[in-house]
Amino acid sequence: MRENMNSGCSFAEIFFNVARRLILFLAMLSGLAIFVMIAVTVTDIILRLFRSGITGAYDIVCLAGAAALACSLPYVTAVKGHIAIEFFYQKAGRTGRRILDSSFRLFLLVLFAFLAYRCAGYGLYLASTGQVMLTLKVPVFWLPFLLSGVFVLLIIITFYHLVHPGKGMIKP
Repeated sequence: MRENMNSGCSFAEIFFNVARRLILFLAMLSGLAIFVMIAVTVTDIILRLFRSGITGAYDIVCLAGAAALACSLPYVTAVKGHIAIEFFYQKAGRTGRRILDSSFRLFLLVLFAFLAYRCAGYGLYLASTGQVMLTLKVPVFWLPFLLSGVFVLLIIITFYHLVHPGKGMIKP
């Protein structure tokens, strides 16, 4: 009977598996946003040769660029794709590296929590004032909310790296 209890997945495993799926979904959205940027830019250039163009092409490219950047951050963080500050790590020993890594990750947890809170607040402000893009009149409140969600996901990833040192959350 005890074997059956141990064979099930723990809540943490299920939680991190859901987070992994969300990270991969956001990575696909990032790729789609980059495709939209390319398609709109190329189409707009071709249409301008015929004295036409896409109304709001700049707005579309700006929104897609912001979404691409935001949606790619969790994947890069999960695979530990960021450039490490090797200078500090080379000077410290094994214990020093662990202390530095844990200190940086704790700082990141606080920073991401602050950024998530501020982005959510800004999204609420934009929603209450009805802020829209100048040309297309598309509401923009969703972008700070997207960023806020990304920062919450980055908190989860950073926590995973804190409790699983040296292990990437996703294999590239």
